[in-house]
Amino acid sequence: MNWIQIANDMRKIRAENEVSLQLRRGTETLDAQPMRIEYAGSRGFKIQSDAARSATQAMFVLGEPDMDIAVGDRLTYSEILLQVVFIQPNRLAATIAEAIAVE
Repeated sequence: MNWIQIANDMRKIRAENEVSLQLRRGTETLDAQPMRIEYAGSRGFKIQSDAARSATQAMFVLGEPDMDIAVGDRLTYSEILLQVVFIQPNRLAATIAEAIAVE
């Protein structure tokens, strides 16, 4: 696989709707980083346990392969507070994380 080409393709996708946002980790605020945030669609409405009957909206976060992001980080996008709940382990071409709306 040509990971350099795939990374460039992912940058083009990110650039179509890119924002620069700061992540918050505990009491620390990280420098703003370029990313794209998209709704996960209908898949995102039941990311938490069915027992809790939670209707939380999931979002995808797309960033650089070396993006400084961790599970538990928080960020605000379009006045919605998001919390990172998962980061895909393969980060050779991009970072793809999932976040849920918490407020």
